[in-house]
Amino acid sequence: MASEKSKFRDLHKVPADGYLIFPLSMSRLSNTQDADVCYEALKFFEKKLEMISLDIVFLYTDGLYFNNVEPALDVRKRTIGQMLAHKGAVLKKILKHKKYVPQAFHFIPWDYIILNSKDFESFFKILKEHSKNDKKFYDLIVQDLNGREINEANISFLIEEIVVTHIIRQKLIELPKTIVRKDNFRLFVYPGEYIKADFYQWKNKLLPQKNDFPFYASHYDLDKKIIYNFDEMEI
Repeated sequence: MASEKSKFRDLHKVPADGYLIFPLSMSRLSNTQDADVCYEALKFFEKKLEMISLDIVFLYTDGLYFNNVEPALDVRKRTIGQMLAHKGAVLKKILKHKKYVPQAFHFIPWDYIILNSKDFESFFKILKEHSKNDKKFYDLIVQDLNGREINEANISFLIEEIVVTHIIRQKLIELPKTIVRKDNFRLFVYPGEYIKADFYQWKNKLLPQKNDFPFYASHYDLDKKIIYNFDEMEI
């Protein structure tokens, strides 16, 4: 069996006119996705650019945390404070170093995607039904929960994440733009592997698909410095 190193490679170049999407876990904003890490990621990708023609989206997964059992007010206060502090720290670095166009950085909360997508409800319903009737899909969701309690709230958490990721990646929603013109691609960048249940839904065509642009079903692992292309992977 081929080793992971031989199967997957780094991305040598990033094409022009698209987005890098950084989904931000609220629990990581003060450590593995803090402002320093985010800025280093920008410097890392700068070396791969064909030209300066990208917009950057920092996608805060705050809405996912309302799926838990904590009082909503407590969650809201904490997540707003985390997002504002993180955004401020990132912008401070950008303005200090004067290497990047500040207006090309967009800080978006999770619910922005849901509210502006015509597909969210129908896609969520499709995957929720599959989680009840497709044992393999359900088992992968359980794996993706990574030790969290297996309950309705956490399953919804994961399905919502898959749906929002698919909507953005497949260009089914408009994103704010400054430098981008044609919106050629959206590449997800995260310090960790892809969602296994997301890979399964793609391979089994559970949600509508387009595959005529770069990174239409890809995930860049910032920790391992490798890109996963779902169509090149075996299920």
